[in-house]
Amino acid sequence: GVLTGKYTRANAGKIQGGRGEWATSALNDKAYTLIDALIDIAREADSTPARIALAWVQQRPAVTSTIIGARTMQQLEDNIAALDLHLSHEQLARLHALSAPQLNFPFDFIKRATGFSSSGAHINGIAAPTNPLSPKSEQDRY
Repeated sequence: GVLTGKYTRANAGKIQGGRGEWATSALNDKAYTLIDALIDIAREADSTPARIALAWVQQRPAVTSTIIGARTMQQLEDNIAALDLHLSHEQLARLHALSAPQLNFPFDFIKRATGFSSSGAHINGIAAPTNPLSPKSEQDRY
């Protein structure tokens, strides 16, 4: 429900959800930025934020099913319409970037350490930078 476009910056704190604090406690600046993007993409696609949110989830590689929370026939029809919606790579990338979790230590440390531990290797499709201390050429190595 938080990603349906019902809650926006403009009406922040004015709309009470059916789940009360459970839903509204997640509304912070990051959530509103994501909701703004869902609304923008819905306009681009001539759709609704709820459909965009569901289509986004359905297009994630590891997702095999989605759970909908429709309480009315209109909500159910809107949710089902998401099955026919296909988001572009750019739209998906935008939503992925805005929703990426902010992990704390040691995540950033480990991410930066790949240049030393996996210099130049590709692991799970991610390229590690070359170790800045390694020789630049074969002549430097010997």
